[in-house]
Parts: sequence; C-alpha cells; structure tokens
Amino acid sequence: MAPDQITPGPDKESIEDFARSTGTSVHSGQAAIVSGNEVDLSFGTRVIAVSGDRLTLVNTVPFAMISGFVKSTRFSIQVDLLRIHAEAVESDGKNLVFKAASIDSISETRSDERFTFSIDEHVACEILNPEDNETLLLKPVLDMSASGFSLRTSPGSRLFNPGRKLTGIRIIIGDRTYSIRDAETVYQRRYMDEHGALHQQVGLKFTTAGNNEETQQA
Repeated sequence: MAPDQITPGPDKESIEDFARSTGTSVHSGQAAIVSGNEVDLSFGTRVIAVSGDRLTLVNTVPFAMISGFVKSTRFSIQVDLLRIHAEAVESDGKNLVFKAASIDSISETRSDERFTFSIDEHVACEILNPEDNETLLLKPVLDMSASGFSLRTSPGSRLFNPGRKLTGIRIIIGDRTYSIRDAETVYQRRYMDEHGALHQQVGLKFTTAGNNEETQQA
C-alpha cells in the first residue's frame, strides 16, 4: 500500500493536522533529521516551530556544507514517523525554514508506537560480531518499536550492510536484558548530530518474536 501523502496549501491539511491524522505529532523541541539531495549527509536537528505548511528547524548544517545544502532541490525532514518533503529552504536569519511540498507517513512502522532514546537513558544492544563470531559489540539504541529498532555506530562501518542477518541481539535497558531478538539490516545512513559529531544510523527489522527475559522473570 502506498504511504499517505498530501500537498499542503491554503485549503489543505497543515503539517500538524496531518500528523494528528496519523497518530503522530510535530512540535517545538522535537528531534528531527534533515537532508538535501546535494549533500551526502543527514543532519540531526530540532524543531523550533511549525505553522501551517511551514517547518522551522535549528540550523545545524556546518558552514563548510551550507552552500551545497541550500543548492539542493529536494529536501527530506524526518520527524517522528513523518517524512516532510520540500523543494527549497529559506532562512529567518538564523534558522532553516521549509515549506512542505508533500508529507508521507513511514508506512512500515506506522502501526507501531516508536520510542526514541537519549544516550542518558542507557538503552543499548549487544551484538555478536558477524565477521569473527567472537567479539561482542555494544551499540547505543536510538529508537525502537515492535517491528524493529535503529542503532548508532561509527561512520563507514561495513558490519551492517543492508540485508545482513544478525541473531541473538540482546536489547539492554539500564543493566537488565529486556529482550533477545534476531534482526535484519534494512538501511544505514551517515548523519551529523547536533554537536557536530559524525555517526552512522543503522535501521533493523526484527525477524523473530524474541524472548522477553523481564517478562519471564516477573
């Protein structure tokens, strides 16, 4: 099924209305990821304001990349489970302002409630290195839903190429094992966080129902 899509305008749904209709939200302070087709990098940012079909974001694009970024003709902003598409970027003198050309929901995970985690929340995954089947890798979990999760790793890592199948992934919250699952890599993308550090985000979908150890111990 094709994802829902709208073309905002004077007599169309606003960004906030569309978000509500899909059970999501877009609001000030919310984390977002923005990219442009002329720059091979995504940028972590924050929503400053949303009004009608306009979305204002903190400008986290480095000075050395801003020229190429603003020359882009296709922009994508991911907020919660929405992708907002724009054809140009404006500035209010400090921040990035986008006028939505279309919006779609991320259909694969639309029916799942997705939780986003900060590093301070200590949610991680333990993975057996598929290259040597010996080394245990501990990676921060960025978000998770019933259908999958995404992790953060070093840029350029080839351990998580799309299609890679991983078994016995241990999801850890604090110092306790939450679940053990098998998963398959769906995508990977480079992104720069709000502090200018370069990372790689890897998206994985669960391929087994898994074993929730906390539930069994309760």
